[in-house]
Amino acid sequence: MALQSPGLIKAANDAIVAIGPDINVAQLFATDFSADFADYGTTVKVPIASATAAEVNLNPGQGETLNDYETDSGSVNYANVVLNHQPKATFLAPKAAAFEAPNAPYWARMRTACANAVDANISTVLGGLFTTTAVTGGKVVLASVTKDALADLITKCKGRVASTVLGLNPANYAKTLALLDTSAYGGGEAIRNGYIPALYGFKAVVCLRDLPNGVTGAMIPDTSVAVAARATVKDFAGFIEGDVVSDENGFPLTVTRHFSPAKRNEFLNVDVLWGASLVQADKVQYLAAS
Repeated sequence: MALQSPGLIKAANDAIVAIGPDINVAQLFATDFSADFADYGTTVKVPIASATAAEVNLNPGQGETLNDYETDSGSVNYANVVLNHQPKATFLAPKAAAFEAPNAPYWARMRTACANAVDANISTVLGGLFTTTAVTGGKVVLASVTKDALADLITKCKGRVASTVLGLNPANYAKTLALLDTSAYGGGEAIRNGYIPALYGFKAVVCLRDLPNGVTGAMIPDTSVAVAARATVKDFAGFIEGDVVSDENGFPLTVTRHFSPAKRNEFLNVDVLWGASLVQADKVQYLAAS
């Protein structure tokens, strides 16, 4: 079954766009997003690929190793991610006429409420991964946000800088933007979406909200966090209408409309089943003011 009402279709598509910034942060890491159904508590094995760079050596001498175009230098490990978060937004359906009016104010309010419910959950869970006990790669002091201090983080990064995400709390992220000319961070997207690609050589510098107390940021290799998401309805046959709406990353929002005989009303629901795990915690470093 697909969504049929113009109003509900617009609200669902607008909601997936509105939560884009936090999905984009998650997408920097190992992800497995799918519109397939899964039960709450399901464990998803998220693939994490890595490869070792080495010079081609087609004619190895004594003590050397053959490294031709059939020498496998890559590996794939799997991180277990439990789908144990299911944020949802529920609404009493509007009058029938509103379903045919996608620009009615109701749908704008629904879009905002949906986005806030999912967005807040993603932010809370991702930020909450980086506790001082969970992160075992050590502490890095960022006493103040200056260009020199930010650049110096490169020298303290445990992993390859280009494959490391620098996450900063909102205050430090704002101070970072204030230090820079717009040409350094590409304009308004960095302000609206909390995301600066390739700054100071990092894979990205992002705004991480909801970090634990005492943690002002983290340096996170892109193989050290795994995120998975699935749809929450297996069969839409019992609904008036319903479908899974995804963005370009494949992040699935399940959108349904049903009638409740007991309450004699129609209800709209938007939700997602997802989870995130911290893997290779010894390679992650958290930032602190002192």
